[in-house]
Amino acid sequence: MKRLLFLFICIPIIGFTQVVDNSIYWLELQDAERLAADSDKNMLLFFYRENCEYCEKMKEQTLSDPSVVKLINDHFFPVMLDGKSKDPIMYNNKEYLNDKPNVQDAPYFHNLYKELVDMKDGNYYWPTIVIINGKHEKIIQGQGFWPKEQTLRNLAYIISK
Repeated sequence: MKRLLFLFICIPIIGFTQVVDNSIYWLELQDAERLAADSDKNMLLFFYRENCEYCEKMKEQTLSDPSVVKLINDHFFPVMLDGKSKDPIMYNNKEYLNDKPNVQDAPYFHNLYKELVDMKDGNYYWPTIVIINGKHEKIIQGQGFWPKEQTLRNLAYIISK
């Protein structure tokens, strides 16, 4: 009986101590802006869109990898944004809208996405990562799916500058 009681007490304690949070600490954009303004860390904006195969692949494979998670959490203020959101978004004390904000409208690029993302060969590509400093200056952007190795290499390069 004592052994059984011991197991009921110790197993949950051991289990709780083994829990490791392996996720990116996504912030609201306004919080990331405020923190970046008071820090030497940059914002990492991850733009995705619904029903985007490569966005989901990047979330599931790359952005859940422990080494990528640690690098992002340690060196950036990460924000995940729907690049076709119908909701207004405040950024740098300005309100950005979607030109087609009605629910019945077909999905359309949010104006914040169009403000921060440069087209490549006349097109926008998904997902897109944009790195911005605390002065709201864009440092770099990267478009399309980045596997783990490419993400680690690209972000390490940005951190080293």
